[in-house]
Amino acid sequence: MTDFVKYKKPERKLQNLQIIYIFRSFLSDLSKMNTNVLIFYLQTFFESFFTATKSEESAKSVKGVDLSVKQLGSCRYFLHIFATSNQKDYLYQQDCKIMKQVVIMAAMMALSACSTEAQNEGIVLIEGGTFQMGSPTTEPERDADETLHEVTVADFMMSPTEVSQQEYEAVMGNNPSERKGSSLPVENVTWYDAIAYCNALSQREGLSPCYEVNGTTITWRLDTNGYRLPTEAEWEYAARGGKQTPFNFGDYVHDSDANCYNAYGYNNDASGHWVNGYLQHTVEVNEYPANAFGLRNMHGNVAEWTWDWYAEYGTTPEEGRYKVVRGGGWNDFPKHIRSAYRSAFPADVPLYATGFRVVRSATAATGELKSISVAKANNPGGKVLIVYFSQTGNTDGLAQIIHEMTGYDIFRIERAMPYSATYNSQGLYAEALTEYREQAVPELKAYVPNLADYDVILLGYCNWWASIPAPVRSFLKHDDFSGKTIVPFCSMGGGRFGQTISAIAKLTPGSVILKGLDVTYSSYDRDKIGTWLDAITAYQQTAGIRTMKPENASSNVFYSLNGQKMTAPQKGIYIVNGEKRIIE
Repeated sequence: MTDFVKYKKPERKLQNLQIIYIFRSFLSDLSKMNTNVLIFYLQTFFESFFTATKSEESAKSVKGVDLSVKQLGSCRYFLHIFATSNQKDYLYQQDCKIMKQVVIMAAMMALSACSTEAQNEGIVLIEGGTFQMGSPTTEPERDADETLHEVTVADFMMSPTEVSQQEYEAVMGNNPSERKGSSLPVENVTWYDAIAYCNALSQREGLSPCYEVNGTTITWRLDTNGYRLPTEAEWEYAARGGKQTPFNFGDYVHDSDANCYNAYGYNNDASGHWVNGYLQHTVEVNEYPANAFGLRNMHGNVAEWTWDWYAEYGTTPEEGRYKVVRGGGWNDFPKHIRSAYRSAFPADVPLYATGFRVVRSATAATGELKSISVAKANNPGGKVLIVYFSQTGNTDGLAQIIHEMTGYDIFRIERAMPYSATYNSQGLYAEALTEYREQAVPELKAYVPNLADYDVILLGYCNWWASIPAPVRSFLKHDDFSGKTIVPFCSMGGGRFGQTISAIAKLTPGSVILKGLDVTYSSYDRDKIGTWLDAITAYQQTAGIRTMKPENASSNVFYSLNGQKMTAPQKGIYIVNGEKRIIE
């Protein structure tokens, strides 16, 4: 998590000329700011100015003044003229009389921040503070990586809603979402897509972009004023809205509170009976009540990317493989939309239930932070193995089709002591739920004897209680998957992947996870399966291969992959100087 250096108020002994210089720096970019941000900066300086000059009488003179939003335009113009003028010597001679008038006008603008019109400009100022991040050991359904600890965050500004598809398309020119709707949240975006959006939005609004992008290495310049992703600490602080309960609306999720897979309820029993509803899709970004900070859908709808790599609390690594995703989505159980729940997900894989919201820094800071992806497989083009667990037959059917279509080796995970039933029943539900809550690692009948020979694992399982079955956990904990590629496939009853990918990522921190395939029970679509397999083949052929522009390739001799000499290669993969190259 990242803490910012708070803006320090000037001391009372500050001289008038120094105050002028500070104020001019505040005003230098005002013409580019939206009204709400302008109000915040002026409010900050207003408090500092009167602290420094003891101008309490002037401060009192503006109390109760109500300046309409329509008047802010003329105020902005006046302040911009003042900021760009070269009258500091005159102002100093006049004992800052004009300065005081400007600050009074700034105060009037700050007072208008309470108006509805000003708050509708798309960003909410959140006053920082110290809070307990994580969850207490007594919180139901908590995970071990939610260690309770004290964190301080500085003031920041956050979008009251998730980025909508209309907003995303207006900036990026495309809409990757699986479920379309202008007011629905954008989803199916990677972490890098979110980074690109933040920079593009900043440029669109005349702000300085926060991120410098060099491939998968992202540098965050802390002295910028543009849009960015929240840190994990900022996200949880904002989501809680001052509450320490599992959700910012209390201890239980009612259907009117959040959009999630709420059918079985929070801290549920193992009956398998529905006690609440499940919409099975996203809703508009302004639906469901806002929390105390004015933020909507911090729980559910779409999970939200944050800046941080997934790691133990207390560490702030620059390098990583999986990013922290917070808040849970429409297909996640209530336990996964808690304020403290941490999801880990590959930064370059999009998902139908993952989106984001933007923030801006509200305090001065210097320096930079880096995000360096080390998600590289040792041998992505190597040998492939299908490994799967199936209890009721659905995943077995899917695994056999994949085996038939590819000819890859196949291995079935089996529990040493079988479950009580081979079909869905209350007894099976209870066993699976108990194992999930205990993070059980049951003994398996057998383990893959030569796993080291395989580089790519197609891992199949059924979605149980929005996570992986315990026998799959046993398989993943038994061997070292560092440098291996894992491609999940899942049979489910409506929750799609749930939090299964996050569970795999946490158990195999050194792996590379690709986009998976989910099917409803035994509804196997061979065309869909074939398209998914084609993507895996393309990954194996191209991962780690450097690209080359056609115009830079004319002096080289090209050979096709089967050894044929090429005179005018088109786009594709070729052998150039003894190495594979991709011609773009």
